[in-house]
Amino acid sequence: MFISNLFMSIPSLIFYNLAYKCFKRKIKNSKLALNSTSIIHASSSVILGIYSLYNPDKLSLLRLNSSGYLIFDFLYIILKGKFDLLRIMYIYHHISTFLYIQLPPSKSYWPFVILFAELSNLPNYIVYFSMKKDLSKNLGKNYKSLLTKRLQKIQLYFYALFRIVVLGYFGIKELTITDKPSKIVYMTSVLYIFGLIWFFAMLKQNSV
Repeated sequence: MFISNLFMSIPSLIFYNLAYKCFKRKIKNSKLALNSTSIIHASSSVILGIYSLYNPDKLSLLRLNSSGYLIFDFLYIILKGKFDLLRIMYIYHHISTFLYIQLPPSKSYWPFVILFAELSNLPNYIVYFSMKKDLSKNLGKNYKSLLTKRLQKIQLYFYALFRIVVLGYFGIKELTITDKPSKIVYMTSVLYIFGLIWFFAMLKQNSV
């Protein structure tokens, strides 16, 4: 099952790799190109997540879409060769999430988790674009436009609701779905702590 899903993720991996290269060719900036690629993944995951919840037989589309993206971003980090704390956290995130979404949907809440996790991520990518635009104005590294400040507020509320509250709810359900949850579930539950760290960073960011 795991090996077959891995091979079936190759078309998705190729798609995200091509998308990144197209964005990089057009934008001429690897970070913005990666951010654009991430927006495609987050948006498609939300759409596929909603669709598959009403059509459970199509859940494989959600799994394969995210599997390909996770492999793409994992390889991107590895090939970059810069292993600071943040990138190590991303590597852990990608490995644990990839394994997590291979679990049978009937014995896991991963379709809900992917849907709401990516929904909470969408404002992050929009804020990143806005902050980069602010920097291009050369008004100082601490300058924030009114648009960026408003987007950061939306980012904070989205993240608090979907990543902290909703995913916290599904995390509890995941850990109590059976008497003995999979080790992969425990491995993935660490990501909730990562989410809390990022949430407090956003709180600080909004107070500046």
